[in-house]
Amino acid sequence: MRRLTIRARLTLIYGGLFLVAGTALMGLVYLLMRYAPRYAFPEHDTPTAGPTRFPSPMPTAAGPDVLNISSKDDVLATLLLFSGVGLVVLTALALALAWYVSGRVLARVHDITATARTVATGNLHERIALDGPADELKDLADTFDEMLDRLDVAFQAQRRFAANASHELRTPLATTRTMLQVALADPDGQDLRVLGDRLLRTNQRSIDITEALLTLTSAEHGLGATEPVDLARLLTESAAALDARGLTLNVSVRPAVVHGDPVLLRQLVTNLLTNAIRHNVPGGQVQVVLTGERLTVANTGPVVAPEDLELIFEPFHRLDTRQTRGPGSGHGLGLPIVRAIVRAHHATLDACPNPGGGLTITIVFPTAR
Repeated sequence: MRRLTIRARLTLIYGGLFLVAGTALMGLVYLLMRYAPRYAFPEHDTPTAGPTRFPSPMPTAAGPDVLNISSKDDVLATLLLFSGVGLVVLTALALALAWYVSGRVLARVHDITATARTVATGNLHERIALDGPADELKDLADTFDEMLDRLDVAFQAQRRFAANASHELRTPLATTRTMLQVALADPDGQDLRVLGDRLLRTNQRSIDITEALLTLTSAEHGLGATEPVDLARLLTESAAALDARGLTLNVSVRPAVVHGDPVLLRQLVTNLLTNAIRHNVPGGQVQVVLTGERLTVANTGPVVAPEDLELIFEPFHRLDTRQTRGPGSGHGLGLPIVRAIVRAHHATLDACPNPGGGLTITIVFPTAR
């Protein structure tokens, strides 16, 4: 059995409510007319008395008189008759108006449904852009559009990530293949030590990219069991293990313990320091400050435009202005991994460009319990 549409159900609900209210009103009027007034009709046995006659508004074949009111019961019966006829007519009118109004209201819902169907086919660029007053349906449509905006951005980022990851992983493999083909074409003219060293470096790049992708995936899937981690110790050890490459590295830490994954937190600290050192200028500085649950890493370096801040946290994305020092140019996963780890620990991350160049990245961890 086919169920009624929402429009039909709304019409019946509105019409039913009107019928109930009209019936209650008719009953109330009837009771008031029955018990409130005092009726004074002439006695039927009075010779001069006769029935009170009300003229009809429309002439009929029987003459101008159609209703004879001679008693209280006649008044009440007439009241019920006219009220009932009026209630039926008004209920029919209310149903028609309810059908019209509900159709107008649900037309905006149909717009939302049509857009949702279009989006379901893969067109994430479609938007509802509903016009009209700022009511519940407008809020629903605006919320749906905002969700589509976020989904569109996420899918675009996913497509770029897949394309960039394929390119980054294919490059060392293609390089390895080329070196092996050259070696096989002229085996006597190859220095095995040089060839082996090149192959090892190329292979290490593939390993680094794969491990970074695994770390990124692990961070994006959230944390398992957490434990108290001495963030100050991690910073001190990581700073001591890194090659500052002639930069001035200032580390100022105070005791700070956060709850989290020690492996991911060590990766976060290492990536922050490595990024600050790699994307710097000759003779530049790196300033690291840890105060409580607040970690700040600032460096000198190329100027970063404010509109490019979001891009540096996308996987495999490199800005032209972010020049690197030394042979290692990175693989574009350092800061994306940092952001994923920050989110996994329910911390907050803020990055802002320095006026003279470089970045200041601030991370605030939740207060340890």
